[in-house]
Amino acid sequence: MVVDRMEVYLDEAKEPLAVLKEPPYRLHLDTRKIPDGEHRLRVVTHFRGGGQEVREIPFTVNNYPDVLVLGVDEGGEVSGTVELRLSVGEPDLPVEPVRVNPLWYVVATVVVLGGIWSYFALSPAAEKIVAEVAPPAQEAAHGEGAVQPAAGVDPALMEKGKAIYEAHCAACHQATGQGMPPAFPALAGNANLQDAAMVLNVIKNGRGAMPAVGAAFSEEELKAVATYIRNSWGNSFGPVE
Repeated sequence: MVVDRMEVYLDEAKEPLAVLKEPPYRLHLDTRKIPDGEHRLRVVTHFRGGGQEVREIPFTVNNYPDVLVLGVDEGGEVSGTVELRLSVGEPDLPVEPVRVNPLWYVVATVVVLGGIWSYFALSPAAEKIVAEVAPPAQEAAHGEGAVQPAAGVDPALMEKGKAIYEAHCAACHQATGQGMPPAFPALAGNANLQDAAMVLNVIKNGRGAMPAVGAAFSEEELKAVATYIRNSWGNSFGPVE
């Protein structure tokens, strides 16, 4: 899904702190201008074509450290005159960032990606999903254009479906329909695509590694992209009614 913009709100503010429209999406938040205490950051992501996702992140601001008192211990016994020395951190001094060995980022990334790969490569559940959705890809004999769609397929609808597919689906399923098995099954030469209801259901509600993207499309757009998928790369299953 293509991001249209990201809006960042602080607490219950009606107006966003920032509206980010181009990657990389970055915002410099000066916490010295925010009162100490509990706060909440709300990020609203708007997707092109409709739909949005909201994420809320609670956090605590503490720019003023506790006062340090030297000369008397808590619960201690004193007598006579006591000299107390007080000190407090300077809030305007820059905070030294916590330094983390970059190697740990690499290790964490490898572990996460390895876990994802292992799930889809070794999990019986993932294998079942892949087997249901798509058999091994078959190359079209002479490329996509050589195989003619089934009779009754509207060329204009095919062009519209192709544009939607290239914008939202090709990153995972590839422009050639070969996919990236086992996470993203191949669509080329896929006999299971003759079930139009199954194709629409997967696009709308997701399955396996594929998220539900139906909310981003109108009924006409769903019909167009499903028709394109069912009539490209060696497939010839006709229009979607």
